[in-house]
Amino acid sequence: MVDQIVLALIVLASTAYFLLAIWKRLSLMRKSREKNLNLDGVGKRLWRVIAEVLLQVRVIRERPLVGLMHALVVWGFTAFAWVSLEHIGHGIHGFALAQASRSWYSDFAACWAVAVLLGIFGLSFRRFVLRPKTLGKYISATSALVALLICVLMVTYLLEWWLLEAPSAEWRVNWWIHTCSLFGMLWLIPNSKHLHLVLSPFAIFFRSHVMSTIRALREEDDEDFGMLKFVDLSQKDILDVNSCVECGRCTDRCPANLIGGSLDPKKIVLQLQHGLLSNGDRITGSAAMVQRGEAWVSEEDLYQCLTCGACEEVCPVGIEHVGMKILDMRRGLVSEGSTNSEKLTTMFTTMERTPHNAWGASQQVRTKLLADLELPIFGDSSEWLFWLGCGCSYDLNGQKVVKTMKPILEAAGISWGVLSTETCCGEPARRAGNEYLYLELSQQVIDMLRSKRVKKIVTCDPHCACMFDLDYRQQEAFQDLGVEVVHHTELLAQLMEKLPLEPSYERITLHDPCYLARGRGVTEQPRKILDLLGAELVEMTNHAKQTFCCGAGGAQLYIADDTVEMPVGRVNHQRFEQIEKTGAQTVAVACPYCPIMLRDAATQANREDIRIADLAELVAERLLSSNADSAPGLSD
Repeated sequence: MVDQIVLALIVLASTAYFLLAIWKRLSLMRKSREKNLNLDGVGKRLWRVIAEVLLQVRVIRERPLVGLMHALVVWGFTAFAWVSLEHIGHGIHGFALAQASRSWYSDFAACWAVAVLLGIFGLSFRRFVLRPKTLGKYISATSALVALLICVLMVTYLLEWWLLEAPSAEWRVNWWIHTCSLFGMLWLIPNSKHLHLVLSPFAIFFRSHVMSTIRALREEDDEDFGMLKFVDLSQKDILDVNSCVECGRCTDRCPANLIGGSLDPKKIVLQLQHGLLSNGDRITGSAAMVQRGEAWVSEEDLYQCLTCGACEEVCPVGIEHVGMKILDMRRGLVSEGSTNSEKLTTMFTTMERTPHNAWGASQQVRTKLLADLELPIFGDSSEWLFWLGCGCSYDLNGQKVVKTMKPILEAAGISWGVLSTETCCGEPARRAGNEYLYLELSQQVIDMLRSKRVKKIVTCDPHCACMFDLDYRQQEAFQDLGVEVVHHTELLAQLMEKLPLEPSYERITLHDPCYLARGRGVTEQPRKILDLLGAELVEMTNHAKQTFCCGAGGAQLYIADDTVEMPVGRVNHQRFEQIEKTGAQTVAVACPYCPIMLRDAATQANREDIRIADLAELVAERLLSSNADSAPGLSD
């Protein structure tokens, strides 16, 4: 009877503390003004939880050996669920009635106990002996205690399974050690990174379907200017910062950090966590403010972000670093007028003036392009609007892609046209934090699309495609238009079988643009195009959704300070080194910004012999049609 009373007290005290500690961590979610725990696509979300939590797919994919060790622990504890219930049942019913449980399941659980021990030994050796930089320079006492308790749980079970007979005195001592270790976990988990064991399934379930999603400002809240203070954190933000497992995968994959920048996605999430738990007031400010303890995250770190989404792609617990946090903090700083970058101010000023593009180029440049190529103007009989975007309107390399798209679209026999004038969709402004300017530009674009009764848009710029298909759809005025948006690689993949092509063998590597592979989830279509062209595809180390940024995203093409030398070179140089290692003489791209960055890297490396060509250019070269050479003007 005494044993049962003690057990009841342990269970009640441990469970109460566990629930109260988690409630304290998450209680701010009730007060959050941003209710963004979305339930759209429930089936997809549930499958994501099964794949990433139960099957540990993402963890194993990113770090196979470490991931497998972690998976052994997770799977082992899943197998032990019934064993633990049976174990507690012995204490409830009384030790006198306890009998040795010998069954196929006890043998099965014993195998998993050994697997868990192997996994936890491997993980402990890595954390406490090898001590990778991304795990932090300090040894975590709670991590050591949790590892010890897991080992005790497995060893005590194996002793009961193999050696001890119930209800002997030795068995009873072993039972109490196992029980105290099991409920001791409930005291440690809420106060450590191991809280992710409880919260990560929810963070993964509620994660956005696409990377770097920026929330729309609350129309009913006149004080919503972005994220500046901890009261501005959304429900998903609060869930995220409490779910962080501190594994450092995000920092390991961050291009800005890999070249020696101060941006550290893991640190940003942990600073948000520490500030939230400390009842902090202001989240972000200048480096001086952070140093004085007046803010937690510096403006300088935020504006190094390339918005490539690599951190979100590798995060095993569903944290959304970019759109919901970094970009929302940028928006807060710009709304307050407290940014200190001259290049940022210059970009905003340039975009505010006619013709409203970050390049500062005259509309005459685009007008001349339309005239030289004799591009059809979109009209009532046009099915597709070919949206050029700033990159294909004002950059010479982008203009070449427009030239090659014309014969392709004509050979496919589809009806299309371009707008006589275009206004920037506002992508650089919104990614840099100027929400007001973005809304102003987007309204002009939406009015133009409405007046032309546009229903289908194809663009060669994945940044524009993401803006139309994600950001613009947050506005009711655009939603009402019912516009279909595709990237040109998506359309080309559909049209390839209709095109008269002459396949030609060529060894090619493919650079996946971040906003195409991760932003839209488009990875198979570009590869299908190359396959139908007869190319031999040589993949880089980082490809498809694990692609490596070219360095132009997040408005960095316009605001990066090129005079600052980075400790490990530049992002585009690192990417070009990966290209060189493939041995391919041609690299296929699918974004107007990537060739700018990669050609610069090629020049620096004295490798101008490596050709950088858009997929549309490669398709146009294989066309068995006079249309392929019909575009006048614009010499190569």
